[in-house]
Amino acid sequence: MRKLFTLCLLMAMFLGSTPAVAQQELGILNTFAVGANLGTTGYGFDVAAPLTPYFSVRGGLHIMPNFTITDNMDVDASVEGQTKTYSAEMEGSVGRTTGELVLNVHPFRSSFFIAAGASFGGNKVVKINGHSEDLRQLMQTADQAGVVIGDYTIPVDKDGNVSGGLKVKGVRPYLGIGFGRPVPKKRIGFMFELGAQFGKMKVYADNGDLGSALESADDDISDILDKLTIYPVMRFRLCGRIL
Repeated sequence: MRKLFTLCLLMAMFLGSTPAVAQQELGILNTFAVGANLGTTGYGFDVAAPLTPYFSVRGGLHIMPNFTITDNMDVDASVEGQTKTYSAEMEGSVGRTTGELVLNVHPFRSSFFIAAGASFGGNKVVKINGHSEDLRQLMQTADQAGVVIGDYTIPVDKDGNVSGGLKVKGVRPYLGIGFGRPVPKKRIGFMFELGAQFGKMKVYADNGDLGSALESADDDISDILDKLTIYPVMRFRLCGRIL
């Protein structure tokens, strides 16, 4: 009976303290939360802390799994002054890791928020890699050869390798809106966020210099690259307050 009474007393003390914890005013770094999220940036983990009831800051890492697609791509080559098109198997992948630092503003002290910050790292958005003996033999006679993307070509080196893709700047501005609190008033919280990272995509090459297209560029691809100035962000986040 004595043990049962003690257990009941401890439970009553814990339950009685819960409303006080839930109503704790969020102040300058007086608590923090850890979260896990899933969305268009992959999966990620972050840490958040309040600054005032209206502001909070969070930072974290987002990991995009390395999904790959293998397909044949056209390779344009200049051979004895003539442009010829060949086909070679290439692998495209999107795996990358990015960091993020964001300030959340709750203008009405409600769950609605406006987010502003920056995303950094992981600047290679799409990677293209390929190798074949046919390309290596081709480079014995070709003046130049490459995979054409828009106005540019990713060159084939003398060993028949292709390595390049699409990239953005190393630091990109971020803006978003959503519902939920990075640091929940209760122990567990949920957050939904819509936003965008800003930055124009460019073609890059790992082996050699990026060249101009050997023939007239594909206008459709060039137009798409010119318009790809944002990376859409949609995330669902589950978080827990530590203190």
